[in-house]
Amino acid sequence: MNEILASLTDINTYLPDDKALMGDADDDAFQIDTSRTIKGNLAGVFQPTTLVSWSTPENTPELIRGIAGRMIAARWYARLYSEDDTSLSEYAQNLYMEAVGMLNDIRTGSLIVLGVDDTPVETNLLVLSDAVFWPNNSTPGPYFTMTTEFG
Repeated sequence: MNEILASLTDINTYLPDDKALMGDADDDAFQIDTSRTIKGNLAGVFQPTTLVSWSTPENTPELIRGIAGRMIAARWYARLYSEDDTSLSEYAQNLYMEAVGMLNDIRTGSLIVLGVDDTPVETNLLVLSDAVFWPNNSTPGPYFTMTTEFG
């Protein structure tokens, strides 16, 4: 299986060196699921052609690679942790919530995704300004008012 959004290096960055490094064959299902999750969450933010172009780690922006690396590492670590303990791994949960928080920040526009060429990736996010609303402050005043009398 090929890597989709994150390389093994991106994933292993978030795993403890002495406990749980991921191997090449271990990430296949996690890669697919994480790709679906990230692209599904960002479908309204980026053009479909942009999302489709993120097909390998080399074509994927660093920020998205980091989010995918966190998600995959969290799921992998949670799976390993569950073999020894039935409680939830706090480390895995925090790592996953950090990734979800970053996705939410991208969706709200407070976190900007830079492309592989270090320019901001074009979004579909609507910037609220006077041009979005009508009437606005540049619209001529009302032609009729409450004090206008007819008749």
